[in-house]
Amino acid sequence: MWGTHPESQPPPALGRKPDGTGEVSEETASSLLLVGEQLEDLTGLEELLAPLRHPVHKVASWSEAPGALLDESLACILVDARRSWSVGLELARRLLSYPHARYIPVLFLGAHSCGVADLMRGDTLGTVDCLLEPLSPDILRLKVGMYLEQHRRQALMRAALERAEHAEAVARESERMLHTLLGNVPGMVYRSTTREPWSLSYASQAALALSGYVAEDFMEGRVSWGELIHPEDAPRVREEVKRALAMRSPFTLTYRIHTRTGEERWVWERGVGIFGSEAQALEGFIFDITSFRGAQQERERLHEQLEFQHQRLQAILQQLPVAVHLAEAPSGRTLNFNAQAEALLGHAMLPCTCVEDYAQYHAIHPDGRRYAAEEYPISRVLATGKPQPQEELLYDRPDGSVRVFLINAGPIWDAKGKLQAVVASFMDITALKRAETHQTFLASVSETLASSLDYEATLAHVVQRAVPALGDGCTLDMLEPDGSLRRLAVAHGDSVRKEISQELARHQPLRLEDPTGPGAVTRTGNTELVAEVTDELLVRYAKNSRHLELLRGTGITSSLIVPLHARDRTFGALSFFYCRGGQPRASRRYGQEEQRLAEDLGRRAALAVDNASLYREAQRAVQLRDDFLSVASHELKTPLTPLNLKLSALSREIPRCCDQEPRAQELQRHLEMARRQLRKLSMLISALFDISRIAQGRLTLDVTETDLGEVLGEVAAWFAPEAARVGSKLWVEGEPHVPGRWDRLRLEQVITNLLSNAIRYGAGRPIRARVESDGARARLVVRDEGIGISPEAQDRIFGKFERAVSDRHYGGLGLGLYITRSIVEAMGGTIRVESRLGQGSTFTVDLPRSRQE
Repeated sequence: MWGTHPESQPPPALGRKPDGTGEVSEETASSLLLVGEQLEDLTGLEELLAPLRHPVHKVASWSEAPGALLDESLACILVDARRSWSVGLELARRLLSYPHARYIPVLFLGAHSCGVADLMRGDTLGTVDCLLEPLSPDILRLKVGMYLEQHRRQALMRAALERAEHAEAVARESERMLHTLLGNVPGMVYRSTTREPWSLSYASQAALALSGYVAEDFMEGRVSWGELIHPEDAPRVREEVKRALAMRSPFTLTYRIHTRTGEERWVWERGVGIFGSEAQALEGFIFDITSFRGAQQERERLHEQLEFQHQRLQAILQQLPVAVHLAEAPSGRTLNFNAQAEALLGHAMLPCTCVEDYAQYHAIHPDGRRYAAEEYPISRVLATGKPQPQEELLYDRPDGSVRVFLINAGPIWDAKGKLQAVVASFMDITALKRAETHQTFLASVSETLASSLDYEATLAHVVQRAVPALGDGCTLDMLEPDGSLRRLAVAHGDSVRKEISQELARHQPLRLEDPTGPGAVTRTGNTELVAEVTDELLVRYAKNSRHLELLRGTGITSSLIVPLHARDRTFGALSFFYCRGGQPRASRRYGQEEQRLAEDLGRRAALAVDNASLYREAQRAVQLRDDFLSVASHELKTPLTPLNLKLSALSREIPRCCDQEPRAQELQRHLEMARRQLRKLSMLISALFDISRIAQGRLTLDVTETDLGEVLGEVAAWFAPEAARVGSKLWVEGEPHVPGRWDRLRLEQVITNLLSNAIRYGAGRPIRARVESDGARARLVVRDEGIGISPEAQDRIFGKFERAVSDRHYGGLGLGLYITRSIVEAMGGTIRVESRLGQGSTFTVDLPRSRQE
């Protein structure tokens, strides 16, 4: 019977269905295998078994291997041994050699002739049962049906076992997964009571890392969670949990706990009540958010710090004396600005979200064209990333004034080198620019006025320069000797209006009696400023309709008239005016600043006129002086000649008439003194005469072949006695003969003046005179060791009537060196001096040895 074989083992588990349930379908759960010698025998058996409605497999050839059919679906193997019991036994052995065959019942079908020995042999093979002929279909079907039912039940039992094993495996896997999940949750998973102190019936292993207590401490009641909650936070936690339970909703809490070591930590808890008829437990998660809370607090601190920095930046921006505009990169959107920016622009900052919006602003070029959006310095920095430093920009404000801004724009980069923003700062330099322009203008005008004594030409040029520096137009009216006013010059930026201004002067001549205008300013010497010229003013000022028409044609909107006043005299008036349609300006009206500039210009122009007048008077005085000197020197020389002759005759008579007289030598000394004084007087008169000729340009030279060494020797011989009288020794050195073409008398005069100076200022020390030649040039050097000349006096001693010392102690007219220089330069040479106070002076004269006449 089934399972009686001594080597029988439990049957293997049935294969699971693809869905993993372990159940076997009714169609494939059980099948039968028929094995025999003849196919027709097997077919007959198949027909007998057909009512059982189970699949039947047939193996009719003993040579075929039936192993492929031996699987778990076989409920019974029927071996047809009716023809040969021995063959059936052999086949049974072969079947039993397959592992699966050991668990499949084998039913032998034998002939009625089978004996007990045959049946015993079949039993040794593990045969389950045997049916002998004649075969009863009912018994056969009953036997096989019993095997089929056993197979079905066994299959169901195995499937149930497999399902149980599967369920157990799933449960173990779920438990493992839950344990893994709970063990890897970054916070503690808990289950607790619903009331304080919230004792935990379950706590995950993360409790240790979170609180310093192991899970068992909580679950065994050694510590409760409520004991860890910070006292300040406990009331709030209690109320939140109570409200959530009442509303049967989850709760979320953030509070502090104290760990086992006393450390304070911030935790985040998410929980929910477990309800039956009432709340039974709390379940949830608790996470350590200390680092997050610290980061949050740090973020709040940084936010507060950022807000403080922002407020400080705002305060700094608002306190800066310059305007500031901050724009976002790369869009160009306005981020920030200060009140100074709006004050300088003269209007509120315009809303800008992109670079194109900058076209709303009113920057203009010098010719009046509006700036394009991309021309602004901020736009250029946004486009290139390069700073735009120190740029002047004209801005047309809503009040009609044009201001000059000095603007700087630069990029702001982040740590990665990315352009984040652009900052522009600008200040109003209109006043500074105007002052600079005015100073430059005044300096230029002063240079022009000083360049010539023809004041009419220079003043006409100044009038032209005044436009546009001081207005759109300018006129100059000068006072004539007969008391009338003459329009000397007109300048205007508009040629048509310039013609109208000239026509005005012709149509309605100016008079000193006029109540306003240039005539009144010239008469009173007071400035006249009209900030706004209205049509009503023009109507009151006009003499007739034609006059009014011309006045209106000038388009004057503001006027300023200043006098040309100097040394208690008024020479005329300068008129300035702004006109409609003139150049863009910081102001279209004259004010105090323009008045001061115009008055300064008027004073300088008046001084130029006065200086020109004084110069003409001085020229006339100099001419009179030169004429007087020429006549006086000529007339003074006339009595000197006979006086010199008489002294010469007297010198000859004294030895002859008074040779024996004791006072003869004394008389001779007096006579010699008189002759020296006469010679000095003659030299002074000659100097005055030379000065007159030099001033008139009539200094003439008589150039002949002359020996400079010889001339020096002669003049030195004349001055040797005079040098000896003052204690100086006169040395003549150098080459004795240096020929050249010079005026001998003038050369004597040069050497005489230099030796005379050396004797006068030599302080009784040696004097050396030397002549030397250097190819085409000759040099005369006179050196004394006297008082010397100060550095500041060395340039002016060659001037007319100039002296380096007081004439009270040394005398003289201060003309000798002036005449000497004039003579030397007339002969094509140069003279210079080298001197130090207390160490003497050296005069050096260089002369060309040949001169083109």
